[in-house]
Amino acid sequence: MDSIVLFLSLSIVLFGIGLYGLISKRTMLRMLLAAEINFNAAILALVALASQSPSPATGEVVALLATGIAAADVGILVSIAILMYRLKKRSDVYELKESRG
Repeated sequence: MDSIVLFLSLSIVLFGIGLYGLISKRTMLRMLLAAEINFNAAILALVALASQSPSPATGEVVALLATGIAAADVGILVSIAILMYRLKKRSDVYELKESRG
């Protein structure tokens, strides 16, 4: 079996795990971890596809940019989650949605 098929299959499995985590979990931090699994699955697919291109630097540059954006996203979302927990003393997303206003 070709190596790109293995990497893309792993990327699909990781994306499915992350999607399940986003749908089934209720706390903000667990949802954040599931979103990070989705980001990593997309980056893995980018790098796997870049290995087949004639100019391999293109995919790696896009993957590094996506990794930087994901890291900034984590920093912002974790700070929002900590702030919401300090203000409301809850981390359940559905309870936070009901206490709007």
